[in-house]
Amino acid sequence: MSWDAVLPNRLDLARLQTPIIPLPKSTARYGGARLWMKRDDQTGAAESGNKIRKLQYTVAEALAQDADVLITCGGLQSNHARTTAVVARRVGLDIELVLRGEAPKRAEGNLLLDAVLGAKLHFLDPEAYADKDNVMLARAEQLRAQGRRPFVIAEGCSMASGGWGYIEAMQEVVAAERELGVRFDAVVSAVGSGGTAAGLELGARLTGFKGQCIGVPVCDTAAFFRTRVAELAEQTTRAYNLPVTIDPADIGLLDGYIGGGYGVTHPDELAVLVQLAKDDGVLLEPVYSGKAFRGLTRELDGRFADAQNILFIHTGGIFGLSAYASDLPAPVPA
Repeated sequence: MSWDAVLPNRLDLARLQTPIIPLPKSTARYGGARLWMKRDDQTGAAESGNKIRKLQYTVAEALAQDADVLITCGGLQSNHARTTAVVARRVGLDIELVLRGEAPKRAEGNLLLDAVLGAKLHFLDPEAYADKDNVMLARAEQLRAQGRRPFVIAEGCSMASGGWGYIEAMQEVVAAERELGVRFDAVVSAVGSGGTAAGLELGARLTGFKGQCIGVPVCDTAAFFRTRVAELAEQTTRAYNLPVTIDPADIGLLDGYIGGGYGVTHPDELAVLVQLAKDDGVLLEPVYSGKAFRGLTRELDGRFADAQNILFIHTGGIFGLSAYASDLPAPVPA
């Protein structure tokens, strides 16, 4: 299908297409399917990770509406918030972030970068953050009253325009299959706000991808995300008149790997993260990619027992790793 008639404007901010590499030592360690990784942690430097793919489309929309300030939200170590702050500064916009949690005495990781970038930070306790969408809309109204032109970006950039980021990524996956001479039986990624999963599901159908898209929730349940991902996909199909219908029952999800909950680490998750670094020289982070990769490795003789090749999408987040330093192994003395 040609999407020229409906493809929205996109800023050229990310380093695409990202490479796909084999993970030979991890494949040997865990057995089963051959493991591959799409390095979406290499979409940039300070803006690295999966969010920049979505933001290229959504911030283009904001600029088309003559916005002068972006407002978005996330946890204290939100990769999305950090990436949005970088993008805002790159295109000359101000940035305000609504963050879940208390202001720490010492900023680190993504939060440190938010501060360096000069983002205006609004800290909310978990109860108040549950109403984040209305909080952002209320702040936008305050700014309009001051003569500003705010544009609100949903958590994780999980919104209609953001869906194009991973439609585009799936085009890259299908092209890589041809180039590598490989058929991926499954594409596996973490699911946090649902936008990446929705884009992948749409992209799979639009490109004719023959494998499965499997999301590993890092918060909430598979039942929640079946509805959420289907709703996000429908927002994109409705906004751009795409010839795709997605039944929530057809959305691939792998439940049971959220561990202690969103942002809460577990020794088993960290062990898998550290082992991948030692085996194949790839660094994950504990909130998203670490949980998802653990889920993948645990299901190689289960959900993925019949797979020959599996592609894991590294969604970035290395800056947040420093916030979990006390949970990680201590340096080994010489």
